[in-house]
Amino acid sequence: MSIAVSVIVRPSSGLRVLHAGLCCCVMASAAACPGWCAPLLCVLAGLLGWRGRPHRNVCQLDISGVGQLRLAVYREHGVALRLLQGSTIWPGLLLLRLGGDGGRVQVLIVLPDSVTPADWRALSLACRAITARAEIKTRTL
Repeated sequence: MSIAVSVIVRPSSGLRVLHAGLCCCVMASAAACPGWCAPLLCVLAGLLGWRGRPHRNVCQLDISGVGQLRLAVYREHGVALRLLQGSTIWPGLLLLRLGGDGGRVQVLIVLPDSVTPADWRALSLACRAITARAEIKTRTL
């Protein structure tokens, strides 16, 4: 697999701050709830939400010239993946649904503060090219 784009994706500090703020707001909403059961559920929901915090590992995403993807997570070997339908490619967010041969789907959230500006541009252009190529193949079939 010849590499066309190789990007190191770090955890987004902005996403972690937003997630922590949401969990704090859920726990603070306990003050407005009557009784004892509803406040307890609000605090429990906030704590459980904090436990399921966003992805914290550094990933390396390699995209070949033909559109194959390989995702390597900190000290693990890369797995061959493909970009699935339903991936979101916006100017300020890349929500990549990556699927392997075993049917397992991984979701990789890439925000502009997760990568360098040059890597952001290269990654978004490569993902757009992969989706355009997939649309052309489905139209001709």
